Amino acid sequence: MAKAKARRQNTGPQRTAAPAGQADARKVDEVEQGLIALPKVPADVIDEVPPVEPETGTVTATRVRNLFDQVKQRGENYKRAGEKLSEREAVLEAKGLELEEKESELAAREAELAAAEKDLETQRLAARAGFVQELRATTKEVSEKVDAMLIDAATWGAELKAKAVEATAAEHERLAVERAQLDADWASLRQRQTDLRAHETEVSSTAEFLKDKESSLDSVVQRRVETEVTAVRDDLEDTKADLQAEQARVARKNSKIDELRNELARFGDDPDGLKRRLEKLSEDLQIKKDELARRPPEDEVSDLRSKAQRVLAAESEASHWRSRYDQLDSQLRHYLVHVGELEVLRDERDALAAQRETLRQAIAQQKNDWEELQAKESSTKPFPACSDYDEDAALARVVAGRGFGTLSDLVDELRNRMATNTTTNFYYSESDVRLFLAGLASSRLHLLQGISGTGKTSLPREFFKALAGDTAVQIVEVQAGWRDKDDLFGYYNAFEKRFAESEFTKALYRALLPANADRPMVIVLDEMNLAHPEQYFSVMLSLLENSATGQGYLDLLTSEIPHLPKKFEGSRLPLPKNVWFVGTANHDETTVAFADKTYDRAHVQVLSSTHVAFQALNPGRAEPVSFGLLDDAFIVATRKHSKEVTQVKDFLRSSMRGEFERFGVGWGNRLERQIDRFVPVVLDGGGDLTEAVDHLVATKLVRKLEDRFGVRPDDLDVLAENIELHWDQLQSSSRPRKTLEALRSESKRLRGGFGS
Repeated sequence: MAKAKARRQNTGPQRTAAPAGQADARKVDEVEQGLIALPKVPADVIDEVPPVEPETGTVTATRVRNLFDQVKQRGENYKRAGEKLSEREAVLEAKGLELEEKESELAAREAELAAAEKDLETQRLAARAGFVQELRATTKEVSEKVDAMLIDAATWGAELKAKAVEATAAEHERLAVERAQLDADWASLRQRQTDLRAHETEVSSTAEFLKDKESSLDSVVQRRVETEVTAVRDDLEDTKADLQAEQARVARKNSKIDELRNELARFGDDPDGLKRRLEKLSEDLQIKKDELARRPPEDEVSDLRSKAQRVLAAESEASHWRSRYDQLDSQLRHYLVHVGELEVLRDERDALAAQRETLRQAIAQQKNDWEELQAKESSTKPFPACSDYDEDAALARVVAGRGFGTLSDLVDELRNRMATNTTTNFYYSESDVRLFLAGLASSRLHLLQGISGTGKTSLPREFFKALAGDTAVQIVEVQAGWRDKDDLFGYYNAFEKRFAESEFTKALYRALLPANADRPMVIVLDEMNLAHPEQYFSVMLSLLENSATGQGYLDLLTSEIPHLPKKFEGSRLPLPKNVWFVGTANHDETTVAFADKTYDRAHVQVLSSTHVAFQALNPGRAEPVSFGLLDDAFIVATRKHSKEVTQVKDFLRSSMRGEFERFGVGWGNRLERQIDRFVPVVLDGGGDLTEAVDHLVATKLVRKLEDRFGVRPDDLDVLAENIELHWDQLQSSSRPRKTLEALRSESKRLRGGFGS
């Protein structure tokens, strides 16, 4: 704002110095002649400027005094109007060259308004000298001109505001389109990366499997082929030998059969007929025997008998050789089929050999690609985003933060900035803003609770935007599946030799760079209790507790690797001291409860369900507040209000400890350390002891009574009454509203009603 005022002074009309009386007289003439155009004033300022009523009748000292008071009041109103115009000018300063030209004109008119005010002061001095009539006429004319100019100023201000709103809406729409496109591109790149990793894993596993299968299959097929070939060869040799032997035997038998057939030819070609004939011959023989009995031919009878026996033996042997021939034929066919199977196996072996060669070539190509990828990845940056931040000239430039007045002034300024946001107005109460600021002094972890829609995420976001600019805020959306620190910090991929940086880790690294080293920054963990904070945030809980007295470090790697970003110290990332962590929490069936150790380490704040709008004054744009100066202000407040801190500790020990120990609730050194920083900042920010102590008792002690086993509603009612009686010892006129409401709400819930 100081720069804007200096610029407006430089763009105003330049005049050489002149005696006070001559300059005032000349300015009065210029105003009357319309040479000096007074600045236009917004319509909301016109109602604050009371009109100067012309005096009629006799001039008296009372009327002159009234006229003087009206002129003085009008001058003060003009001064306030000038200040508001300066503030609006600061907001419109970034809207382009067209608005810059009108801003210069507004600055010139503001300078002329100051000249007019000085002329009015000259009129007042002249009135004291006795020029009452001249003052009355001049004042009336100037008042009419100023009223006309105020109307013009209101019109002009409305036009500028409409143009500014239109330009802002167009810019937001363009940014929304670009953000959607970037999100889509990012999702596509992540999907392609995931597919590539899956493909590489599949190829690697397939190659290993095929390699094992190839080696085992080669040996099995080789052994099987050799065994089968040997067996087939042996069988073939045996079969050939048997076949030759059988062929020889068959040849011999065939020759015998031919002989027998020749013999049978003499008797006929039909064995059955021969048999019948033999039977008949037998009968005849018997007859002949009977005849031979009388006349026995022994030589012929013996010859016939021998021939009959030879025929029977030949038939039996022929039947045997037929069955043996069928058996050999079946065995030969089986051997021929087995040889066909062996040929099929040989074909399969040849096909597998060709496939093995193809796979060997593919594996060799994959190996070459892998070696090239390894060589390429070994030369890249393991933290690409953080290394890019090191090379960003804007982040490498040291930015010194600005100072501020008192902490009370800072609370008022931040509250007004949040309420005059260009897109959405956030009307937080003065107490909410003051308690949030005091929480920054007492703990680096905040837990914001309340029903949905109460502004839990908006408060830290808008607070730090007003405190240190848009780049001071990073929002991290917690996922229900988070289980360990890798989900929050990211993880090192040994395959790619790269760290998968999360938004949380990148925000911590940005806070270490020169442009942000003196800037207060915040990381908002939205819906922090969707997963168990004591699991994925456990490292940070311990780190924040241990780093209160020294420098903390995040162990992101197991050992140091090449090409790390500049701010790393070995394998560790220093924890920035200018970063706060704010977690928002809803309590329903989809969330988990915080553990006591998380509550005890954090500043807990429950936001009201409604926010009352108020008339806010836009302070205009300003440089970020210095983190060092803000921390110094906390330290100064601690020293300034050391007596009040002692008073609060004595009050808690003497009046509250006994009341809460009956329920098994106590506190230790951690709470007293938080009191040392929290209470002084509340007091220096414009609050009182009741506001500070009431918040501590409600969030640190009464909260532990919720859902506690064995607590009865009557006991809570008695506790509320005792606290209200003891509160007078704090020497504060207000009552502990938060504490009493929390106790009565829990008592009502235990009785079966609903908490208020």
